[in-house]
Amino acid sequence: MPSVTVAIITRNREKLLEECLASILKGTRLPEEIRVYDNASEDGTPEMLKEKFPRVKVFRNEENFGLSYCHNQALSDFATDAILLLDDDNEVAPDMLEKLMARLFSDESLGIVLPLFLNAYDDPKSVCFCGGETSLWSGRNILRDKNFPKEQETYPTYRVPNATLIKKEAAQATGLMDDRLFSTMADEDYCRRMAKHGYRAEFLLSAVTDHKQEVKRSDARRLGLTNPLQTYIFARNRSVLIKRYGTLLQLIVFMLFWQPLFHVYYLFNMWRYDAPKSFLKAYWAGIGDSLRYVFGGKLPSLSEIRRRYEA
Repeated sequence: MPSVTVAIITRNREKLLEECLASILKGTRLPEEIRVYDNASEDGTPEMLKEKFPRVKVFRNEENFGLSYCHNQALSDFATDAILLLDDDNEVAPDMLEKLMARLFSDESLGIVLPLFLNAYDDPKSVCFCGGETSLWSGRNILRDKNFPKEQETYPTYRVPNATLIKKEAAQATGLMDDRLFSTMADEDYCRRMAKHGYRAEFLLSAVTDHKQEVKRSDARRLGLTNPLQTYIFARNRSVLIKRYGTLLQLIVFMLFWQPLFHVYYLFNMWRYDAPKSFLKAYWAGIGDSLRYVFGGKLPSLSEIRRRYEA
């Protein structure tokens, strides 16, 4: 039977992490190893882990280096046949890991399998996310239909967030994530690189997890801009992705037509909703770095990004 490691990324979410770990330990398929990568939590997370989950291996970063950095910590150091990269705001179904493992190792071409994400706070639970990709023409999110036929078993995807089971051989072929992308679209960049090595990613619709992210109705949340760092990443990463994986024609169409539309829309709405000046400054910095990457192939290092925004 193939072996598996569960690696959970957390920061200042003690209660969510505790519930996530408890759900894994109630599963019909227990992992050979559970690891927690703590991104400099300042709440009671370290104490809770020591008291309630003493057998869990804890790797504590003294600073918040971002999601992709922690994913790379996990991907660079696991000995099992697969690894589940799991965000702490998931409460997994008892049979989720068992089903994902069975599916992953049923097909040599599969490199990644994910569960169906349900809105944990809905009653009855609705589908939150079941896959998608970024259009290489427009940079828009293309999401899979949440109203899928009952007999459908899987969805192909390039977007692999939150609960990602990765086969070791596929991870070794692909290498690590680009931590300079920090979070948004870093998963898609990784998945598209993996596809170049002949491995597919898909959602398994019979495996589920409750995603505990409450919908916030603030203006910033509707725009997807929640802090200066996220605003910078939002302004920059579409261009990076299309430069790397699109054709020259797709890049030209995006840069001349779609990208200006995105910038006008977001800058206008930041002005309209009186966003802090730090958000506007970060967005303009993202625009500048996107152009430097498209025309010069250069991105700031993770340390430089963190220095700017004290992530």
